Amino acid sequence: MLEIIRARGEDPSGYLLLESIQKDRGFDTWFAQVTPRLEALGIEVNHAISDRAKALIKLAVTGFECTSGADTFHEQYGLSRWLSPALGRRKAKADQCCELAQKALDQPSRGASTEEKAALAAQQACAWEARAQVEQAQQEYQKQLLGIAEEIHPFSLEENTRTTAESVVAGLETRAQALETLAAQQGIQDTRSALKKFRAQIGALSSHVSFWWLWVEEILLGWSLDEATRQWLTSKLLPVLYWHYQMRKTQNRVHRKRYQEAWQRALEAWKADPFHSGFSESELQRWLEWGEWMVRQFHRSSSAVEGRNGRLSQLYHNGRGLTKCRLAALTVIHNYGVRRSDGTIAAERLFSTSFPDLFDWLLNQMGELPLPRKSRHRVVHNPLKLEIVPA
Repeated sequence: MLEIIRARGEDPSGYLLLESIQKDRGFDTWFAQVTPRLEALGIEVNHAISDRAKALIKLAVTGFECTSGADTFHEQYGLSRWLSPALGRRKAKADQCCELAQKALDQPSRGASTEEKAALAAQQACAWEARAQVEQAQQEYQKQLLGIAEEIHPFSLEENTRTTAESVVAGLETRAQALETLAAQQGIQDTRSALKKFRAQIGALSSHVSFWWLWVEEILLGWSLDEATRQWLTSKLLPVLYWHYQMRKTQNRVHRKRYQEAWQRALEAWKADPFHSGFSESELQRWLEWGEWMVRQFHRSSSAVEGRNGRLSQLYHNGRGLTKCRLAALTVIHNYGVRRSDGTIAAERLFSTSFPDLFDWLLNQMGELPLPRKSRHRVVHNPLKLEIVPA
């Protein structure tokens, strides 16, 4: 079993601290593998984010003697396994009922009376209404699922005020209640106790916010700053930099729009506060560099491309089925790329003849890749929109 430990879950560097093949994934194996590597690098772990495997929780609490934070991605995935396929099946069934009702109305049986035609029209109306209800339920499900990630931020999306672990817990419980109500309305049973498991991890999810703020406060306390400067940094500068960073990082269009709106509100509040006018250019630049470094240290998930997360990211939306192109590609890989222990592929066993290596054949078919028409220029982002302060 391949085990990977990453320096920071969402660190753009993607640097790996440890990569090891081990059959046993218990606490003793983890601790024995990780400890020498961390000691050699001089790294001390203060907050560990992972899925809720018992060995990893024990590694954080007992081995590293720190807080064990829950992985946001895994918790969202657990809820999606519960509701997404069930709602998808209901939507497919509603579409089929609407199609059958439309066909019956378009091609009534010979000699159908006016009453029979009216009954078919009423049946079609019921089918449409049922489909609309399922579509509304799907939209509510997506809203609440995305809302889980929106709750776990050090600043409020609406007011840009400082969030606490208590406010995160309250927000996540509200999302859980909304999903529970939706499932009850749709008659979806929670046979795997997904909601119970999610609620059990709410405290671990909120730890990301409390740890980050503790880190900020310790740094500022070590610099012996006056209260006015500390208040300006935590309530005016950091919100602008944080939402600007999140806006550029996210790939979700809904999140990006929400983050952009939060950034614009934070920017207006920063401009309206005259406190920063008392800083020189060099001082403002120093605070900007520190703030950008600080907002990059907020993490709530382990890497979405490593190990089990990479596999889950492919399965995240598979409740809706496979596309024709993906299915065709998987068929080719299965027939010509996957080899058994004896080194043969399926096509070779079926046709009793050899075939060229799939990857080599694909490279020969591709030919030379075209060069870009114009080289990309590095974009310098400026969260404060100031000429004197490069981002």
